[in-house]
Amino acid sequence: MRYVFVLVIALFAPEVFGKPAAPTGLLINGTINPLAIDRDTTRFTWMSEDAERGERQTAYQILVASSAERLAQGKADYWDSSKVDSDKSASVEYAGKPLPRTTRFWWKVRIWNQSGKPSRYSEPAYFDTGLNQGEWTARFIWNGTSNVNNFAYFRKIFVITNTPVLAKVYVTAHNDYLLYLNGQLLGRGPARCDPYHYGLYNAYDITSLIKTGTNVFAAMGHWNGLFNDSGINAKPAFLLDARLNFPDGSSSTIETDDSWKALPHTAFIETNATYFSVIMAKRPLTPPANRPNPPYMWTTPDEATYRAPEFVETDWGNGGSSNRAAIQFDSRAEPAGWKMADFDDSHWASATVVDRSGFHLFAQMAPLEREQAELKPVSVTFTNGAWLVDFGRCIDGWPQLTMRANHPGDRVRVEYFQMTGERKPAGWDQYTCSGGTETWHADFGRHASFQVFKITGYAGKLRASDVRGIWAYCDADVAGSFHCSSDLLNSIYEMCERSARQNIQQGIISVDANREQSPWTADSWNIGNVLLYNHRNTMMIDKVVRDYAGAQVPSGDFPPCSPAQRASFIPEWSMYWPMLLWQQYLFSGDEMLLREMSPRLARFLGWIKAYQNPTNGLLNPPGWRISEYAGGNMPNGGYNAATTCQYYNDLRIASQVFSVLGQTNESDEYARQAEEVKNGINAHLFNGQYYLARTDTNRMFPLASAWALRFNIEPAGTKSEILNTILAPGKPTLGGYGGDAFYSGVLNAGGGDFAVRDLERYRPMIEENKANWESFQYGRDEVNHAWTSYPGYIFLKYICGIQPTGGGFATFDVRPETGGLTFAEGTVPTVKGLITTRWEKGNNGRFSLSVSVPANTHASIYIPKLSEGDFTIAESGRQLWPKKSGIDDAGIISVSDEDACVKCVVGAGEYQFKEIPQFKPPF
Repeated sequence: MRYVFVLVIALFAPEVFGKPAAPTGLLINGTINPLAIDRDTTRFTWMSEDAERGERQTAYQILVASSAERLAQGKADYWDSSKVDSDKSASVEYAGKPLPRTTRFWWKVRIWNQSGKPSRYSEPAYFDTGLNQGEWTARFIWNGTSNVNNFAYFRKIFVITNTPVLAKVYVTAHNDYLLYLNGQLLGRGPARCDPYHYGLYNAYDITSLIKTGTNVFAAMGHWNGLFNDSGINAKPAFLLDARLNFPDGSSSTIETDDSWKALPHTAFIETNATYFSVIMAKRPLTPPANRPNPPYMWTTPDEATYRAPEFVETDWGNGGSSNRAAIQFDSRAEPAGWKMADFDDSHWASATVVDRSGFHLFAQMAPLEREQAELKPVSVTFTNGAWLVDFGRCIDGWPQLTMRANHPGDRVRVEYFQMTGERKPAGWDQYTCSGGTETWHADFGRHASFQVFKITGYAGKLRASDVRGIWAYCDADVAGSFHCSSDLLNSIYEMCERSARQNIQQGIISVDANREQSPWTADSWNIGNVLLYNHRNTMMIDKVVRDYAGAQVPSGDFPPCSPAQRASFIPEWSMYWPMLLWQQYLFSGDEMLLREMSPRLARFLGWIKAYQNPTNGLLNPPGWRISEYAGGNMPNGGYNAATTCQYYNDLRIASQVFSVLGQTNESDEYARQAEEVKNGINAHLFNGQYYLARTDTNRMFPLASAWALRFNIEPAGTKSEILNTILAPGKPTLGGYGGDAFYSGVLNAGGGDFAVRDLERYRPMIEENKANWESFQYGRDEVNHAWTSYPGYIFLKYICGIQPTGGGFATFDVRPETGGLTFAEGTVPTVKGLITTRWEKGNNGRFSLSVSVPANTHASIYIPKLSEGDFTIAESGRQLWPKKSGIDDAGIISVSDEDACVKCVVGAGEYQFKEIPQFKPPF
């Protein structure tokens, strides 16, 4: 009877006997069920769920069909990949029939495991194709005006007599839109972009919102027109194309043209706009030739700075003096019910068709901007004729305020402060009342930075329930985590992850929401890595890479901000573009991205090589220098460590990129050039104890050596001595930006004890407003500025030790730095699944390490030898080191002895490593 039962299980539940689990986590172009994709770049990603040790995929099969019904029947009328012998599961490229536009497709995938057994197919997923360039039949419209700070309202009534089976709308604007259907907000967008090179559009599924009878699209558009370094001042435009498919196979479209209605003069006050984000410069006022270096002093305009006679307002290009204007809204001019279908728009003008044929549009894969939470006040007080509303921490977003006793024409102003005590002002917005109970929702895209509202002109008593701080940023699927034995480091991590996330505004990595609001290249590295290490969606960095690629100038250089228009260039920050490209590949596995960008990479490196000294191998590029400046603690310019170390790293990345693409000659040549630069650094900038900041000074600057330690440039056997030398003087002078290089170098070299102590410099941020600051000097510069948020990834990369080494985490290292803590644990979301580590130090330095390795990956785990005296290392209770004759374990591939650690290469599975002391008898 027992054998019959086993046979039944084998027949009806074969997975019990080794059949792999069905794939999960299906993505198209890095996105779950995207509503529009560019058809020539369709890529498939999935996860394997098998928990068995060493389990890996050996083959896959993808089916793509034109309907869910066909897919369920196994009829892949667009693509049946057949069985493909490959372990690739990230960014597999589509190779089926040409995909038509604006169509929904359904797909599923199955895999074969290492035993050659196939899984069940995954649950079905879908993706929608969008509109390629030249396929739009809609026409760009605006409202007949062209003044800056321009607001417009648009309407289009349409009637349907049948319920569609699928209804989609594709929409974009320059700069911003809010789109409604029958009064319901569909969304805001697009991600900020350069429409001439990499313009973006959004797609929404409106099937469930369409009703038979009369419907209406209503949209609000806004054009800034004066951006400094936050956006492109292209011409204003709005574009919408809706496609409705009906059960009988027919379809209809609603498209922007001159049949749409427009209201040129809205309730938004456009004239005499007040702009924020100005910069204050200390006299003298002689404009610098390129960018200012000391003695020019730049600062954020707080009240004291405005009053100080030695400071003047200037527009010398450090931050967005025109990136944000006050919203001034007169509710008396707002047409009641204009977003609804029954509104009479007969007196509105016809929309003006405008020529924007130079725009090039692509489907937006970057996350959408949304209101993420409503924060309740932690206190509401009345003082000196104003209400002060405190939300307990500094956030990005806008206010929501209900008035109950104001009269028509009353003006209610909300001033924003990023700290308590009315410190660090961040602008204001103003609402003119229509009377009675009314709610002001000051939403139009990226907005203000605040911890405190100062509300004036409010009649009656302000109740806490009548005011909210709307926390807004682009969608983030936060799945990363970090926790350790230091409460301070835990708080730093939480603050940094939150600050990085909230400064993703309108699809750009905006370093702050007040002064700059600018997507600088280096900030994109600091903040972008926090996103990659903590969020499931990696497409934000994909957008950054493409933004800069589109803005690359003919010489090969990249601008310091993109999308933006700036005359000045910072070549050192351009060197972050190759780093971002490679990092995006490591997290996404997208070889197509490398293939698209490799010519631009080669062009950039060809350009910057002209500034390399052929004699000493060092680099001295033109333009403003900041990588080594980093807060004033290193000399500027010349042949220096920071610039040349970064150049070495870019060449090494280029070698890896071309190796992945199979271009061996190019890969070998870049590897040779990298070695040449490395030799030059060690010959001309290394004095045997530390690295010189520049060839003409022997003074020791810790950051100079940290750059070399970060990229493992130091000669063999010198790492510990260099580390001890640069850390001996104690707490270094460190600017906010330079900390990424400094802490990376120190932690990479084993300086965890020092780094943990030195991170005390973050405590004032936590205690004051729980947001990252621009610098570590108390009260100086911006105080909601995410370029110091790098601990949000550095802790996971170095303390937990999780570092990708192959595309899409096909391979990765676990090399924990344990100094200064007694335990640490963390989780990193990847396209292969969650990677988790936890290490702990017990008595006598006894060490344990747990690692969760996702299916279809290989991990190189470095177990530090921390225990005192003689000890062995066991894995799940079995001796791993010193090695015995053989290791009979499906997951453990190899074990090798390195000086300070044991390296264990493993496949998928859960691993428990422990150092076990060996006690010798006393006789």
